[in-house]
Amino acid sequence: MATLSTLPRADRPTACHIQRDEILELNSPEQAWQVRSGTVALCRTVDGIRRCFFTAHAGEVIFGMSGQESGWVAIAIEPAVITAIP
Repeated sequence: MATLSTLPRADRPTACHIQRDEILELNSPEQAWQVRSGTVALCRTVDGIRRCFFTAHAGEVIFGMSGQESGWVAIAIEPAVITAIP
């Protein structure tokens, strides 16, 4: 399973193409993303244990979150395109 880290704001790509089971980290609270196609699961990882809270489908917006003891990630359930919202 591949992980795509969020990059500093100036270096962020405008669109991420993620394949099934690839992960996009969402640990930047100042960034929002729109799911352009596909479906992703939004999960929180604490001490290596992942708990998924909901899914986001094409057209929906997801927001980055911060957590000192956890990591927030989007995991592609199917191939997806996610676009950074400036």
